[in-house]
Amino acid sequence: MTTLYTLALLLIGVIATNIIKEFIPKIPEAFILIAVGVVMSFTSIFKNFELEPEFFMLMIIAPIMFIDGQKQSFAKIKQRFEGIWLLSVVLAVMTTLIVGIITNHIEVTWTLPLAITLAAIITPTDAVAVKSLTAGTDMPEGVGEALELESLFNDATGLVMLDLALSVLSQGTFSVVHGLEHFFFVAIGGVLVGTVLGFLIVTLRVNLQQRASNPETTIIPISLLTPFAVYLLAEHIGTSGILAVVATGMVHNWESSRLRLTSTTVQLTSRTIWQTIADVLNDIVFLILGISLPSVWLSITKLGVSATLQLTALSVLIYVIMLILRYFWALRDNNNKQNRRKSNSFTLFFGDRNNKQHKFYARIFAISGVHGTVTLAMAFSLPYKIAGHAFPYRETLIIVATLVILISMLVSAIVLPLQLPAKIESYTVTDLNQTRDKMIDYASLKILDHVSDHNIRETLSTQLQSQKNKLFMMDDRKNASPQFLELLADTQDFALAYIHSDSITQTYSPNVIGIYAKVLQRTRNNGPKQTMSFKHQLKRTLRRYARETTWHIANGVITRAQRERFRKNKLATDSTFAANIKKWTDTRDELIALNNDLTHATDIYLDDKLRERLDAKHNDNDHIYFVREAMNRFFNRVKRDYKDESAPVSSALYIQAFQYEYDFVQQGVSGGSIVQTMASTLFKEINQAQMLQLDQTEQFDTDDYTESKI
Repeated sequence: MTTLYTLALLLIGVIATNIIKEFIPKIPEAFILIAVGVVMSFTSIFKNFELEPEFFMLMIIAPIMFIDGQKQSFAKIKQRFEGIWLLSVVLAVMTTLIVGIITNHIEVTWTLPLAITLAAIITPTDAVAVKSLTAGTDMPEGVGEALELESLFNDATGLVMLDLALSVLSQGTFSVVHGLEHFFFVAIGGVLVGTVLGFLIVTLRVNLQQRASNPETTIIPISLLTPFAVYLLAEHIGTSGILAVVATGMVHNWESSRLRLTSTTVQLTSRTIWQTIADVLNDIVFLILGISLPSVWLSITKLGVSATLQLTALSVLIYVIMLILRYFWALRDNNNKQNRRKSNSFTLFFGDRNNKQHKFYARIFAISGVHGTVTLAMAFSLPYKIAGHAFPYRETLIIVATLVILISMLVSAIVLPLQLPAKIESYTVTDLNQTRDKMIDYASLKILDHVSDHNIRETLSTQLQSQKNKLFMMDDRKNASPQFLELLADTQDFALAYIHSDSITQTYSPNVIGIYAKVLQRTRNNGPKQTMSFKHQLKRTLRRYARETTWHIANGVITRAQRERFRKNKLATDSTFAANIKKWTDTRDELIALNNDLTHATDIYLDDKLRERLDAKHNDNDHIYFVREAMNRFFNRVKRDYKDESAPVSSALYIQAFQYEYDFVQQGVSGGSIVQTMASTLFKEINQAQMLQLDQTEQFDTDDYTESKI
C-alpha cells in the first residue's frame, strides 16, 4: 500500500502544480514543482526520504529516455553523429577529467578518483529542465537541438565514468586499456542491445497488428512494457540501459515512419498515452528533486557554517569551470580546411564561426548546461561502503551535486530569459478562440440548413457548440449578457408578431392564439430565468396536491383502474363533461401544432441572426445559442415535454458538419485570414472531435441495437 500511496501523492503533486502555475505564470514550472516537492517531504510517506537510484532509473528515467528516443530518427543521428560524439562523449569526458583534477587540487584531502567520482556525477545535463526554465522565450533551433541530443546520450557517459571511478576506488588501480574496453562495451553494447531488442519487439508488434482482432489491447501494453524490459535486460548483461532504451525508442520511430497511415488508431492512441506519461514523469522528476532537498539540507546543517560556505564556494567554482568549458567547446573552429569538406554538426548547431550569432549561440549553449535529477540519482547511488570501508565523503559529494544542480537552474532561470528574445507566436490564444468560434458557428449554420427536424437540430447544435472552449452550462453567465437579454426580447417580440400574423390567424382559432399569446407574454414578463422562490413554489405545489388528494378521496378515485372507470362513466353519462373534454383535446392539439410552427419559424429567425453576424465577421455569437436554448425550453414546456433526451443523429450529418469546419479553415488559409500554424491546430482539433463524436455515435447505435435484440 505504501507504493500506491507514494504514487498517488506524486500525482496529486503534479495536479497541484498545474493548478498553482496558472496563478504565478512568471515563475518557471520546474521551481514550482521543486517547491511542491519540498512541501510533500513533510508528509509521513516522504519523511526522511532518500532517493532509490535503481528504482528511479528504471521507473522514471528509462521511460523518459524511451520517449525522447522516439523523437529521433536514425537518419538524423547519422547526420549529427559527429556533434553528438563531440558533445555527449568527448566534452563529457573532458569535463569530468578537468573538473576532477581541479577539484582534487582544491580539496587536498580527496583522492583523484574521489574527485573524478564527483565530476562524473555532475556531468549529465537535462534538456527538459532547460525547456521548463525558458518557456516563453525563443531558443535558437540549432542550440536547442544540440542540448536535446547532448542530454539524450551524455547520461550514459556520466554513468560509465562513475562506474570506472568507483572501480578505481574499490580496486586501487586503473588501466587505460581496461577503461576504454569497459567504456566501449557498455556504450556500444547498450546501443546494440537496444537496437536488436527494438527490431524484435517491432516485428512482434507488426505481426500482432496483422493478426489480432483487437490490436490496441495487445500492442499498447507491449509498448508500455518495452522500456522497462529493455533497460533491465541491458543492465543485466552489463551494458548501458539508458542507451539501450534510447536505441529502442529510435527503432520505434522508424516503425512509425514505415507504418505511415496504417494502424492509425493504434499509433494515435499510443502517442497520446506516451505523451501524457512523458509530461507526468518529467514533472515527477522535479517533484522528487524537491522531496530530496530536506534530507540534503539536514546533512548540510551537520557540517557547520564554515564547511557549508566552503562547499558552496567549491560548487560555484565547479559550475563556472563547466560553464567556461562548454562555452569554448561550442566556440571552437570546426570550419578549418580539414573539416570543410564534411557536413559539420557544429556548424548545424552553432552556425558558422564567421556568423555574428556564433558567440551568442555558444554563450546560450554554455548557460543552458542545466543539471537535473539524474545527477542527484547518481549521487544517491554512491555505495555506503567501498573496499570494505565506509565510502569517504559520501554525504559531501551529495551536497555538492545538489548545490551544482540548484546553481545551474538558478543561473539559467535568471540569465536565459534576459538573453533570449521573447517567443513570438504567429497567433494568440484569443485569435485561436475567436477563429474556432466562427468556424463552429459557420459549420452549425451550414449543416442546420439541411435539417428540418427540430429535435435533431437541437442535438446537433448542442454537440457542435460543445467544441468551443467555454462552459455553456453556467446559467448566470448566460443571463447576465446584455446581448443575450436583448436578443431574447427581440425573439419573443418576433414570436408574438408571428402568432398574430395573417397566415397564423387564418389557420388557428382566436381562442388558441389568445391562450398561446398569454403563455408567451407571461414567460416574457417573468424574465429569462422564469423561476420563483423555493418557499413560494413549495407552498403552491402543496396546495395543488392537497386539493387533488381531497377530491380523489371524496370521489373514491385513487387507483388507475378507478380513474379509468370514473372517466368512462363520466363520458357516458355527462354530455357537458364529454364536450368539455373534446374541446380541451382539440385546443391542446391546436396549441401543439401552433407551437411546432412557431418552433420552426424561430429556428429560421435565429439562423438568420447568426448568418448576419457571420457575414459581418463577428465571432462572439454565443448569445444566439443561449437564446436558442432558452426558447427550446419554453417550447418544450408548452408541449409538456420535459424529457432531457437527445434525438439520435446520423453519422453522416456529423461527418458533413466537420467537413464544413474543414472548409472554413481552408477558405481562411486561402484568403489569408488564418495562418498556417493556426490552421494546423484547428485541423487537429477537428480531427480529434470527429473521431470522438463518431466513436460515441457508433457506441450509441450499438447500444440501441443490443437493447432491441434483448
